[in-house]
Amino acid sequence: MEPEVDGELGARVEDVAQEAIDATATTYTNDAGIDVDEFLRVQLSSRGIRAVNEEWLAETAHQIRSGHEIRVGEPDGSVDGS
Repeated sequence: MEPEVDGELGARVEDVAQEAIDATATTYTNDAGIDVDEFLRVQLSSRGIRAVNEEWLAETAHQIRSGHEIRVGEPDGSVDGS
């Protein structure tokens, strides 16, 4: 993902990204007409992640459009397995 962040996110960057991915996937489920790439970019930015690898963003957006479950972190900030 190689993100650039604005200050302290208050959680692991993967968890913050997961929240953005989940929000994008939910919105896409309700409105398939959205620009998934741009919506995901906005969701990441609004959470303090201002830049990500464009290849990662495009692949993640493709997976969202394909209906795949994407897991890069925990949306509640918990550590996996605890």
